[in-house]
Amino acid sequence: MNWLLACLLATISATFVAAGQGCARFMAPEPVAPAGPYLQPFATEIEYPDVAEAFAQEVQSQEPRALENPAEQEIYELTLEEAIHTALSNNEVIRQLGAAVAQAPGATTVYDAALAESDPNGGIEGALSAFDAQLATSWYWNQIDRPINQTFPGLFLPSFNQFNSAFVAEVSKTSALGSRFALKHHANYDRNNNPSNRFPSAYTIDYEAEWRQPLLQGAGLEFNRIAGPNGQPGSAGGVLIARINTDISLADLEAAVIQLVSDVEQAYWELYFANQDLATKITARESALTTWRNIGERLRLNVRGGSPENEAQLRAQYYLFHAQVQDALSGDAGLYAREEQLRLLMGLPPNDGRLLKATTDPQFAPLVYNWTEILGEASRRRVELRRQKWQVKRRELEMSAAKNHLLPRLDAVGLYRWRGFGDTLIGPRGASGLANAYQLLTAGDYQEWQMGVELSVPIGYRRASAGLRNAELRLARENAVLREQQLRVSHELSAAVRRAQRAHELIQVNFNRRVASEYEVEAIKAAMDVGNVGIEVLLQAERRLADSKSAYHRSLVDYNLALRDVHLRKGSLLDFNRVLLSEDAWLDSAHADSHNRSRNFLWRHHPSRQPPPISRGAVEQHELTPAEPTTTPPAATPPAATPPTATPPTAPDPVITDP
Repeated sequence: MNWLLACLLATISATFVAAGQGCARFMAPEPVAPAGPYLQPFATEIEYPDVAEAFAQEVQSQEPRALENPAEQEIYELTLEEAIHTALSNNEVIRQLGAAVAQAPGATTVYDAALAESDPNGGIEGALSAFDAQLATSWYWNQIDRPINQTFPGLFLPSFNQFNSAFVAEVSKTSALGSRFALKHHANYDRNNNPSNRFPSAYTIDYEAEWRQPLLQGAGLEFNRIAGPNGQPGSAGGVLIARINTDISLADLEAAVIQLVSDVEQAYWELYFANQDLATKITARESALTTWRNIGERLRLNVRGGSPENEAQLRAQYYLFHAQVQDALSGDAGLYAREEQLRLLMGLPPNDGRLLKATTDPQFAPLVYNWTEILGEASRRRVELRRQKWQVKRRELEMSAAKNHLLPRLDAVGLYRWRGFGDTLIGPRGASGLANAYQLLTAGDYQEWQMGVELSVPIGYRRASAGLRNAELRLARENAVLREQQLRVSHELSAAVRRAQRAHELIQVNFNRRVASEYEVEAIKAAMDVGNVGIEVLLQAERRLADSKSAYHRSLVDYNLALRDVHLRKGSLLDFNRVLLSEDAWLDSAHADSHNRSRNFLWRHHPSRQPPPISRGAVEQHELTPAEPTTTPPAATPPAATPPTATPPTAPDPVITDP
């Protein structure tokens, strides 16, 4: 008693001391401990991770290009097909124009679909794991030694002593129909000093076979594949939902690849225009230089047209074109910038000593589209619509599962048990004369069974009703988004077709403008030779000629980009560029293993138990053959107001020279 009182007083004293220190904290400032080696001078700092610092091969680049003459560099002729192939081969992270992956590395990668497939929480294997067989076992030992208050005469025990052991092993399995099967084994050992025992220690063992089958809520192949065996209102995570997650990730990957191909085409045709524009400006500069030298020679010889003001105007014209050449070569929209942009999309270093040159000829022929046909193709092949339809399908499945939660929980339960008992577990008969526990169990003399039903009904179904209403609203929302996307797809396709028609008209107009400007320059030069016009008229005509050539090449590029937009908006861009998305071939051993496994689950394909399909099969990626014409050219078009020789020729490759 004294030691208990001492402990109590010590506890009270410590409490008051702690309270006093706590009050003193608010009454006086806490003294600052002197600095020492046990104090850190800071809490956090910026550190560098211990990661290998090997730069990628494409990062190893030569110095950026300056204003050197592109004709002096090694020219690498690049076709559009080769550019797309290289870009697809070198893109683990799907690159996009204007994407800042370095600052926000959240771009689409080739690993995203595999990540969704292997996600332990939302992937297919993770959902199937709910149906895996489970093994659970435990083994406990327990010693009891306690005094008792005995009131029966002759049975007085000062204390109760007991040593027991409990072993449990269970194998359980949940089926796709919601059934749960379990096989259990119990082995208990008990030794105590109870005077009523026939013998001091005993073994009690049994085997149990248990079965539980939902009859209403949670029953059925469709529900368990949608929501899983443990699905709750508002959270469906079954294998069908996981399958849709994978399909959505594949649609995201396809959309990223489509955008990559579109960006490669954009960069390729911009590089083509940069080549043509540079060649046009070099030609204009050479022409200005030739005229400048001619006027300078006339000035030196003091003949007609050789005035100082004419020489000064031509000199200014030359340097104007020279500045335009420099800008077309290395400006923000010049040849080098466009080439580096294409290199980025292709996964190439910024400079490797070669200059890429676009050699694929642009299309000139007018294309006429059947509006009803291409609109139907867009609604069928646009990856955005297909992705949204997967979202609609997901919400339909979730609503079907939510309806199941409105049913009462009614389960049929069955249990069968074989028992064994003895004073020995395994071995000869003990002092009691009984057989050992396992012999008695296998003899089957003691068997028990249980059968019944369990009913659980929430009064009001508030949570289940809210889950169903939420599922209905989600389905309505996804359907509304799908309709909006379909409307936008039709508008985008209409605008793309209109731009293609406009771009082709501009090709004809700008070609006529170019031919007219060439005639104008030749006529003015002839008039200058006889002194009928001044030099300023020639200067303006040469500038108009240079602008008309650039406008013509720009209209060619715009027309080809407009054709790309038509294929992009109707979902056939990959088909048009002969790009096919597919998984790599599986090994033969995988096919053999799949065949062996499928024979054990043939019952799942029984027509009466197979749930309704969620997919219509693989997407036909090559509905159109790119080698065949996809449109019908017009039978005849009225000629433009152009001389008979003014017909658009094939675009020649630019000869880049620098005088």
